[in-house]
Amino acid sequence: MLSRYFYIFVFALFLSIIGFICFYTVTDPVRSTNVLAGCLVIFISSILSGLATQYYLAYKIYPQSKKEDELKSLKTLEKYRREFFGNVSHELKTPIFNIQGYVETLIGGALYDKSVNKKYLKRTSKSVDRLIYIIQDLETISQLESEELKLELTTWNLSQLINEIVDQFEIKLKEKKIQLTHDKTSTNFRVFADKGKMSQVLYNLISNSIKYGKKGGITKISCHQTKSTCKITIKDNGIGVSEKNIPRLFERFYRVDKSRSREQGGTGLGLAIVKHIVEAHDQTIDVQSVIGKGTEFMFSIERAKSNNN
Repeated sequence: MLSRYFYIFVFALFLSIIGFICFYTVTDPVRSTNVLAGCLVIFISSILSGLATQYYLAYKIYPQSKKEDELKSLKTLEKYRREFFGNVSHELKTPIFNIQGYVETLIGGALYDKSVNKKYLKRTSKSVDRLIYIIQDLETISQLESEELKLELTTWNLSQLINEIVDQFEIKLKEKKIQLTHDKTSTNFRVFADKGKMSQVLYNLISNSIKYGKKGGITKISCHQTKSTCKITIKDNGIGVSEKNIPRLFERFYRVDKSRSREQGGTGLGLAIVKHIVEAHDQTIDVQSVIGKGTEFMFSIERAKSNNN
């Protein structure tokens, strides 16, 4: 606040000096009293006009603009809140209704029908698993956001972990005939991070790449190293995401194509968890995507000080 008044004073003084020069140039130097009086008038007028302008901006313009920004922000948050609760409700409702339907069918007599009882029990178990995944993911996000989750930072080999995770997708890769290439040379070094949490990050990103990759497509995993960090890239040539949807990809339960996403499975929380875990390590994650050409996720991870593989 004081700096604003200081600037008004300096501006007024500047105008007064300019006025003095102008008066002195065009006025008889003998009438120095008139010159000084004119400069004093300019100085006082400048200060008064500056204070009036400051008052108008501070109490008329700024508060109104601030209120409009706050109102806009609240409306945006309210919109996200409604969407979030709507998505949570839908995600929980679907498996619960499935369980209810299967159980009622079994109670109604299907339990003793050997041709369907096992099938319905398996579907019930699958719906229960989905509920568990949703609850676990919500719990993970809650812990990450409240900073209750403590990271167990250790040193480990990045390439080995990627190999272990890729092996888990062997069947899915064959089903979709996706060619996954892992540049082991670029990832064969040690990093310093929570191995379990980074495993979640890699699993979710690779899983997304396969889910939304096209049949017969390609997924590439590589890494660009610097002295202190490395940037891991997971790139595919799948369906891609439109530019307008990219900023919301890391929101909880947000789905670009809801019908396709639910068909593919998952809780809709994977990318939100990924972002929280990466940021909990004081690192960054970015995404680039083009419709019909594919998506590229890039996140950084800290290198171990001693990098003997």
